Amino acid sequence: MDYHIPPGTETVEKLEDFIVVNRLTANTRIPSERDLCEMWKVSRSTLRQAVDTLVGWGVLYRVKGSGVFVSVPKISRNMVGVDSMTGELRQQGMFLSKKIVSAHVIEATKQISKKLKIPLGHKVYEYILIRNVDYVPSLLETTYLDCQKYPDFDQHYTENTSMNYIFKNVYHKNQSSGEEHISVTYASEDEAQIMETAPDTPLFFTSGVVMDENDVPIIYYKQLIRSDKFKFVSEIYK
Repeated sequence: MDYHIPPGTETVEKLEDFIVVNRLTANTRIPSERDLCEMWKVSRSTLRQAVDTLVGWGVLYRVKGSGVFVSVPKISRNMVGVDSMTGELRQQGMFLSKKIVSAHVIEATKQISKKLKIPLGHKVYEYILIRNVDYVPSLLETTYLDCQKYPDFDQHYTENTSMNYIFKNVYHKNQSSGEEHISVTYASEDEAQIMETAPDTPLFFTSGVVMDENDVPIIYYKQLIRSDKFKFVSEIYK
């Protein structure tokens, strides 16, 4: 059976191929609307629809009065696997740093107690930190862990150490598995200020629990992630 590819879809593919074949780097202007329409024999409305699609995907961006340009590639975040986000980013050659915004001992709320499987009101460490990717504030993260299971954790954890290293070498716990949920939210004024973006900017919101080798919760976390810096990828295996 023959399938007809809609003109808009075909033009999107042509545009993507044009960027790859011509090795257009970030912030490079693509040819004019007229030139591309003549090249591919498509209408201006079809081409504009294709450009709009790629702008929406973050592949291209517009500058009023100047044209359409290739965007800076977004960082891929694989949603399959138990590797930490920081590990994935380092494998992609990113420079990472973090700043602890606040560190407190609080009483577990109903949500925290449910996620960590601890009694309501139980003492937990709460860490709020900002993660910089290539010097840009990109992730605002809140992490909770049980004070009783990990006594003196605050004596070990600093901006120069990783939680994974402390769990492994101090408490002899391995992060073995986990689950994560993702949705979309918008930056509040306080969040936007910390993340150096505009209020109401779309953000990815993720939350999850990391388990040890015995399926006991180690940490419960929430993250706000800049959608202009990240994309989420799910790998499918046969």
